[in-house]
Amino acid sequence: MRLIALLSVWWLGILPSALAQQATLQGRVLDASTGEPLPGANVLLLRPGEQNPVAGSATDLLGRYRLQVPAGTYRLVARFVGYEEAERTVSLSSGEVLNVELTLRATALLLNPVVVTGSRRPEKVLEAPMSISVLEARDLERSAVPHTAAVLRTVPGVDVSQSALNRYQISLRGFNTVFVAKTYALVDYRQATTPSLGINEFSAMPISPLDIARIEVVRGPGSALYGAGVEQGVIHFITKDPFSYPGTSLMVGGGQRSIFQGALRHAAVVHNRLAYKLVGQYSRGQDWKLDPNDPHDRALLNAIHPKWGSRDYTTYNGYASATVQYRLGSEAMLTGSAGYSIFRQTVLANTGENAVKDFATTYAQLRLRAGGFFGQFFYTVNDGGKTHFYRSPIEVVERSFLMSGQAQYSWSLWGDRQQFVLGLDYRRTVPRTGGTIHGRFEGRDNMTEIGGYLQSQTALFPTLDVLLTGRLDRDNVIRKVQFSPRLGLVYKPSPSHSLRATYNRAFTTPAGINFFIDLFIEDRGPFGVRGVGTVDGWTFAAQPQTSSFIPGVRSWPGIGIPIQIAYAAVTNVITASGQPLAPLRALLLSKAQQIGGFSAGAMIDVQGRPITRLEPVPQARQTITNSWELGYKGIFFNRLAVNLDFYYTRKRNFLSELQPFTPLVVVPRLPDDLANAVAAAFTDAELQRYGLTRAQLAAIYRQAASQIAANPIGLIEPQENFDPNRKPELLLSYITFGRVSYYGADLALQWFPNPNWSLWGNLSWLSDTYFDDQELGEPGTGREVSMNAPQWKVRAGVDYTAPAGWSLNVASQYVDAFEVRSGIFSGRVDSYFLLDLGAGYDLKGLLPGLRLDVLVQNVLDHRHRQYIGAPKIGRLITGRLTYVLP
Repeated sequence: MRLIALLSVWWLGILPSALAQQATLQGRVLDASTGEPLPGANVLLLRPGEQNPVAGSATDLLGRYRLQVPAGTYRLVARFVGYEEAERTVSLSSGEVLNVELTLRATALLLNPVVVTGSRRPEKVLEAPMSISVLEARDLERSAVPHTAAVLRTVPGVDVSQSALNRYQISLRGFNTVFVAKTYALVDYRQATTPSLGINEFSAMPISPLDIARIEVVRGPGSALYGAGVEQGVIHFITKDPFSYPGTSLMVGGGQRSIFQGALRHAAVVHNRLAYKLVGQYSRGQDWKLDPNDPHDRALLNAIHPKWGSRDYTTYNGYASATVQYRLGSEAMLTGSAGYSIFRQTVLANTGENAVKDFATTYAQLRLRAGGFFGQFFYTVNDGGKTHFYRSPIEVVERSFLMSGQAQYSWSLWGDRQQFVLGLDYRRTVPRTGGTIHGRFEGRDNMTEIGGYLQSQTALFPTLDVLLTGRLDRDNVIRKVQFSPRLGLVYKPSPSHSLRATYNRAFTTPAGINFFIDLFIEDRGPFGVRGVGTVDGWTFAAQPQTSSFIPGVRSWPGIGIPIQIAYAAVTNVITASGQPLAPLRALLLSKAQQIGGFSAGAMIDVQGRPITRLEPVPQARQTITNSWELGYKGIFFNRLAVNLDFYYTRKRNFLSELQPFTPLVVVPRLPDDLANAVAAAFTDAELQRYGLTRAQLAAIYRQAASQIAANPIGLIEPQENFDPNRKPELLLSYITFGRVSYYGADLALQWFPNPNWSLWGNLSWLSDTYFDDQELGEPGTGREVSMNAPQWKVRAGVDYTAPAGWSLNVASQYVDAFEVRSGIFSGRVDSYFLLDLGAGYDLKGLLPGLRLDVLVQNVLDHRHRQYIGAPKIGRLITGRLTYVLP
């Protein structure tokens, strides 16, 4: 109480003095060409040489703003989506009221924006030593897509496969898997990948279109700065901070498939040091349905365990987040944020389809930026809710968590000609699955990763920059230090053009699920199917044995089948009650001890291809990616943007998708071997009373054995998984093997003939997207790798924004056919062409700040499948109203 009293006296004492030193800055923000006010424009006041705003506000319905700040000299900045930024220097005296009118010129795009993801520091796109695309806030605000992640389908080099109404599998330059992500996803510098499971579940990320400032997409390996797992690139969702984007926005939308959406964003500046924002969003709908008349879909429906009855097509997701920012000084900002998300939908995994219901994610993040220092700590935890597997009766327990700390310092020498970035990262993942996912490995599956990096960028000449980066990482599972270098040259012959040559080495430490999964997937009658991790590896005996599919017999030595066992199995069938040979049962069984020999078999994979080598599964190793890239970025006449990339990539110790490694055993010679054994064991005399000869009986056994030989009679299990008290198991795992190399190109064009029109197009090409065992350097193993992505992708579109406030956009894309090999999902996705049409109108005449947007996806209603295991999708019409409060 004494402290409160003292603070009150102090506050009342300084308040009159502080008010006396205040000045008022007010005015309007207008469209430069029409003179109309721009409601909702962001107005910021910054001290010279500083980046953190002293004060900020949003204009009202008449474009007016008003700021009260201490006397001094400031930079006045106005920003509005779809307009160039305007800046003015102002000097304010104590008690002064200054009126300043700002006009903004409409522009189709900032052709050379500042980005932060590629080098973990601010830099212009044209100066960045990597391939980067940026989606601005207006790209989201004027597209009525049901989910923010869907806007990435227009970005060059990005593979987007829609596997459910609200689920998108997204990768960069191939390797688009159903589950474990090979693309690094960030939200406000926080790793957004689901802890332990290693998936980019965009439905669980707080990325409302009302709150996204921009999305930065960095193509190519990035381990030199970000550490393990950044082998394909980075997608960074950067939200609007409350100081720069104060105000309140509302969104409500809906459409076909019973879609409903609602969102709210409220941000306010309490005073020049404190600001906050609150964001919430909810969406629901009915997923695309499987067709029981379609063979692909029928197989999925038939695989559902009786416990669950049918497939759940209801989908929803919702989240809420809060952020508080506090300015500790002129160049220091402390940001705290926390959020909670929950969703329900069908999610494809390597082990099959999951009915994800009420899966929740909670996170907390604290970050500090002070001059050249950046530090953060975040914590993310899962709650699996009522999730279960469709193909088995197992309900999932998933309460894993991730905690991470980062510290980075950047500084410059010699007038910014020499720049350094030094950083340390710590990440700890603790899986908690109650034995439902990690099984025998539960309790020994914690992972700790530590890394450090140093980056140097030197301006050797005004036109030439040299980038050198090195990073060291180590984890507690593989326990091997990895070095990730990056070298780059950026040549800038003019401010509008740049050429670059880069080399990147990246590594990927398998995710927790790759190491530690131990999950029974489904029961297939004579055998079970189980997914297992490779933390210890799996080995086969020097003298292998066949695990039997024949009832009553668990196993026998060798690859093939003892003829006596085959004889007994066939005899039980042909002498069963009601069969013509039932009277011979006693005689036939009495001869069993005279039937000898072994029918040699052969090994095949699950697709029937021969396997000539019995390969152990080694302990998981880190995948190493080496990539060389040449790139060009240019802006012509301030209207045409061109981006062209060529790259060559080599990978070794490739970690496959979940795939079978236990060979099946077939016995093609069994019919003849069994017939010969029967003929040798009997005489015509003892069969004469039954009206048979040896040749006739042998023919009967040959015919019956041919049915056995038509299918696998067993499999070869690794020593570590053999259990005499349970049926044989076909094992799937993530196998480290082989080398692959490929090359590709990305081309992107964007032309702005005037501020109202924008035409764009991009093309992506890969030299190869499927690698068999010969290409992998693993002949005879049957191993294969697919990028699960097309060789060709072509996209193009037109955007038009009228001065009257309405807009039109047309987007098209062609996706080439491609093979899918992802866990149990295997098949071919046919090529498809999609045409989308969008329109929007500013309803300011009805209510200032109100806008309507409508989107028709797949206008031609082309029913197509974008991934094996997913339903076919057709036309989808959605719309939404957005209201920016004054």
